[in-house]
Amino acid sequence: MLGGSSAVLLLKLLGALGGFLFSLWVARKFGDAALGRAELFVLWVTVGATLLRGGWDGAVVKAFGAWTTSGQRGRVRKAFHKWTGAMCAMALLTGLGTSPAMQMLSLESPSEWLGWAMGGWLLIGWLAETLRGTGHVATYALFQPGWWMLMAGMLMGAGWSDPISALGMAAVFMAILGLGFTTVWFRRRFPSSAEPHPTEGPEIRMAELALPIWLGGVLHLVLSWADTAMLAVWMTDADVAHYRAAFRLAALLTFTQFAVNALGAPTFGALYAAGDFKGLRDTVHRIGWMNTAVVLPGALFLWLSGPWLLSFWGSTFVSPAAISALEILAAGQALNALSGPVMYLLNMTGGERVGLLILGVSAVCQLTAGFIWIPEHGLVGAALSASFGIVIWNVVSLIWIRKTHGFWMVSLMNGWWRRN
Repeated sequence: MLGGSSAVLLLKLLGALGGFLFSLWVARKFGDAALGRAELFVLWVTVGATLLRGGWDGAVVKAFGAWTTSGQRGRVRKAFHKWTGAMCAMALLTGLGTSPAMQMLSLESPSEWLGWAMGGWLLIGWLAETLRGTGHVATYALFQPGWWMLMAGMLMGAGWSDPISALGMAAVFMAILGLGFTTVWFRRRFPSSAEPHPTEGPEIRMAELALPIWLGGVLHLVLSWADTAMLAVWMTDADVAHYRAAFRLAALLTFTQFAVNALGAPTFGALYAAGDFKGLRDTVHRIGWMNTAVVLPGALFLWLSGPWLLSFWGSTFVSPAAISALEILAAGQALNALSGPVMYLLNMTGGERVGLLILGVSAVCQLTAGFIWIPEHGLVGAALSASFGIVIWNVVSLIWIRKTHGFWMVSLMNGWWRRN
């Protein structure tokens, strides 16, 4: 798993570099407010695409992982073509129908590209999860928002002047490119000669599995974006830009977790389905070792170098509020990374409903804190509310996993130096 994680981590870092370059370029060329509007456009697209996928993207990781492990290659191929066709149709309808729908509802769209970008990310997210479900996690890392922003930055470098329309066009192009690649890859990996209806292998009811995962995804959106959305209500677009710069820096601490999550999610599902609980625990031990080795020095670096790092966006980003927000967010993300992929473990080992309840409680607590703290404390209030939500869902999940599986996900509590 270490070799695969290294490849995923490298791709994630390169993609994140593209996201940082896009953010820096927009802030320095178009101003703080323009970056804030671009970040809010990303919020709209992310929320819309997640809602439209209906949890099917999460369910397919477990289904394809189980079917691939049990040798049901023909079943994987048939399901991919059937479900991808439906996702393509939904993405096209989203692109065509979003602007008229918003006009009918008297809602102001942030751009005429909103529907197409939303449809593009609906498809991109789906394709990424199909690849991850069959173990192709390195390419899965290419289907992440950082690469989207890198592509948008390249369009701007070629003369495209508006950041939001560049994001929209990049999303459409990335979806088309991803669809072509993934289709070819599945046809080669799962040829038509594969037995379409093998008798062995687990039976999975996708609709029943997708619903709790979808609801969990919606709640996770609240935990990930509510701070930014509420900040946009009470503060200016420039404040949103300053906060998102701090958030991007704090999110660096989760890079290793992203890599091991990409490998861990299908692995968790396969090990649990096979009844290999020792293998499940050993996998968690390795994940804890990798997270701890990166997060502790990374958090220390962010706390010591916060003002210098924020200055890359411009002098207006180096404010006491932005520095404090970065420090608070870094602490929250450090706990998130050290806790490991707790929600992935719950979702892939039959704990979807428990995970959903935990996320629901955490989302309510974070929203309540945001309504209290953000109007009065601005960026610091947003960072406190976001970190508060992170603390709740990680701590409660850790306790539940300890109770049900018998081990701590936090490496320093579990003894990460022990492999067995």
